[in-house]
Amino acid sequence: MPWNMQTLALPASPPSVRLARDWVTGVLVEIGREELADSARLAVSELVTNAILHADPPMSVHVRGTVAHPRIEVTDQSLVPPRQGGERVELDPDDEFSWTTVGRGLDLVASYAHAWGADIDPRGFGKVVWFEPAAEPQDTPVEGALFDLDEAIAALGGAPLDPADMLAIELLNLPTELFSHLRMHFNELGRELRLLSISAPDRYPIASEFAQAYLQVEQERRQVIGLDVLDAAMRDGLERVDLTYAAPPSAPASMARIGHLLEQVYDTLTGEALLAMRPPPTLIALQRWYLGEFVRQGAGERPLPWQGPTTLTARQEVS
Repeated sequence: MPWNMQTLALPASPPSVRLARDWVTGVLVEIGREELADSARLAVSELVTNAILHADPPMSVHVRGTVAHPRIEVTDQSLVPPRQGGERVELDPDDEFSWTTVGRGLDLVASYAHAWGADIDPRGFGKVVWFEPAAEPQDTPVEGALFDLDEAIAALGGAPLDPADMLAIELLNLPTELFSHLRMHFNELGRELRLLSISAPDRYPIASEFAQAYLQVEQERRQVIGLDVLDAAMRDGLERVDLTYAAPPSAPASMARIGHLLEQVYDTLTGEALLAMRPPPTLIALQRWYLGEFVRQGAGERPLPWQGPTTLTARQEVS
């Protein structure tokens, strides 16, 4: 089940509440977790209602995580985090749109979940509110967890680097559109494994290791000089671009580590444990080339240009 096959786009209107809970029920039955359906229906109804009333479209609902630990997510474009115990809105629960949980607030989500929380997109693209449904109501509502990537990276510490100490990395013939797909997949996978490391760290130790490596790579990426050239190429719709980065001297080792972990994740988790599949071969090839250039050039070798395709076909995206 690829990432985009467990996603439902929602209109910002009351019928979305029923649409979301029926769809989530169907996915849980499909993966053999129908005992979670009642809790999931109640909680996702609350989240979708909150999004309709207080957030900005577009909205969507996702089922992610693993079969053992499925996770329901609702995305919207608002950057305002949800507040447990906040103001409640009373509507007629018998109206034709079946807004059956409005007025009960996030305490309802917290009562029917093993864990729940929210992630604010660091690029300003909205937020994700998620929960792991429990088969029975919790005796005590669980506290929500708000994740802020900027705060997590700041907690890593480290002094600013002297530009004279940076390492020159050339990325020749980089395919801008294809790289945007790879970057989106990498960020999704980083978030997915971070949440898996919270829900089942003992069962999936690689998730915890990857989550730590992801933060390290993201911290180093923010220190790179030259990213503005890539951003401009994407904005201008260029098919390919040659880049010269000034990267932290630790980047080659970090890229080698994250590349090794990615291969392990694809081999041991995606398509079996995770409710997602490994990316198509073209993206994996681009990933290996991109990470490999940091490793090769860090060892003093000359850059090799990307020689593969520049786009994904529709068939590749869902393969």
